[in-house]
Amino acid sequence: MTRRTALGLGAIQIQNDVIGSIAAMAAQEVPGVVGVWRGPWWKRLLGGGTGVSVESRDQEVRLVLRLIVEYGVSLSEVAAEVQERVREVVEKMTQLIPVDLQVNIQEVRPKHKQNSVGKG
Repeated sequence: MTRRTALGLGAIQIQNDVIGSIAAMAAQEVPGVVGVWRGPWWKRLLGGGTGVSVESRDQEVRLVLRLIVEYGVSLSEVAAEVQERVREVVEKMTQLIPVDLQVNIQEVRPKHKQNSVGKG
């Protein structure tokens, strides 16, 4: 994503990977989220499996988050809280507007397993 500064001093570029990192960190602040699902081990070895997909255009951003959630919590409540928190933080830090924010729960784990890498 590239945009011009109000002062006309040049462009500001925010890479999609940075937006994805912001979204992942914001999601992990939500109670009930154990971590970001990073995919199978072979995909991680090949440099894939980020757990967050980002598509940005103009001032809008679309995000897909793949999460590991704590066993015993309300999945729909956690997902809704993740959507709200990620929207708030991404908007505040990037001035981009999240127009689509999908939460895919990939795995459920007991809370004491804090490993943020999915099985595979």
